[in-house]
Amino acid sequence: MRRKAVQARLVWVAAALAAAPVLADESALRINQIQVIGTHNSYALPPDPRALDLMAPRVDALFEAMRERMTPAMRASFEEEHPNRVEGGIRASLDYIHPPIEAQLRAGARSLELDLFPDPEGGLYADPLPYRELRARGVKDLAPFHGAELREPGLKVFHMADVDFRSSCPRFRDCLRILRAWSDANPGHAPLFILLEPKWGGLDQAIPGAAKVAPWDAAAFAEVDRSILEIIGRDRLVTPDDVRGRHRTLEAAARAGAWPRLAEARGRMLFLFIVPGRNFEAFRPYFAGAPSLEGRVAFVQGEPGMAHAAFVMVDNALARPGRIGELVRQGYLVRSRADIDTGEVRANDTTRRDATIASGAQIIHTDYLLAPNIFGNGYQVPPFPGGFRCNPVNARCDVPGDATR
Repeated sequence: MRRKAVQARLVWVAAALAAAPVLADESALRINQIQVIGTHNSYALPPDPRALDLMAPRVDALFEAMRERMTPAMRASFEEEHPNRVEGGIRASLDYIHPPIEAQLRAGARSLELDLFPDPEGGLYADPLPYRELRARGVKDLAPFHGAELREPGLKVFHMADVDFRSSCPRFRDCLRILRAWSDANPGHAPLFILLEPKWGGLDQAIPGAAKVAPWDAAAFAEVDRSILEIIGRDRLVTPDDVRGRHRTLEAAARAGAWPRLAEARGRMLFLFIVPGRNFEAFRPYFAGAPSLEGRVAFVQGEPGMAHAAFVMVDNALARPGRIGELVRQGYLVRSRADIDTGEVRANDTTRRDATIASGAQIIHTDYLLAPNIFGNGYQVPPFPGGFRCNPVNARCDVPGDATR
């Protein structure tokens, strides 16, 4: 089985290289005219199976109740973003394993996703409910999860409080230090696109003893910007100000193609906020006095017509064929997913992967960057050689071959 998986990977890589468009003159290419491969929930470590045994039935029941309360419009949006209802519920959807962040970058990933939880005083997430319950039953060999780091003040990085809380870099500043160290060791690297997803709430209102997630207030958003500036440094960033320039709005600048050239952005990073549930109201503190993100460090997911909209999310390339390409040609930066909730990899189905890459989405995320995958088949979304390829949808790419150097 492993031999077949490796053979399948080699066939796909060879085909990708043969079709990969390149640009003869990199100086003509802007950063919205490339495509990169990255990972979803890049920090994730597998949950302790015994903890998941305790929490999965409760969480699955809550999710099903949530679906029942959705309006038809909300349900349609949710199902577009989560089209694969894999048998096994949340346990099945979490069945992926990422290598350490530095290993992902060294393998060629040029985008990462970090989920953020405010923790201004420290300790909010340091003693998860299932671990307390398991210790009370005498269990002592629980999978480690950096409890000491979680007791310190500052933004934390993991997926779900009390459910999926094991992380390879549990503090946001730790993740940033990894990025800075790798960037220092690889000067001139292709730009990194780092997605940040603020987490709004926990399970405490439905499950007694669960952690209460701190609110995203002005101080929490300010901590994000301050941490990035202190550790990464302004000179290593591409910010909304760099794109907007003298344009009236950030969206106008993006639509005018005012993104920096690739040569100017080498060695730099873009930070981009995901807006969970399109709850733009929750970003009011970040937009305060900055409707086009003036002076802010990170871009924010938007919709066409919004002043700040330079970055758009269309996670399901199959739902509305042509939508991503339309947005890319209009100047927006688009994130999409090659696989969702483990459905594609279980079926060894490359339909979504291939459609997403062909769509022109600049940022393509996967849970299966490396091969062989944990299901023993040939599914993989390997990074482009050198970290990126010329985008065939909105750039004049010349000849087939290796997309980078």
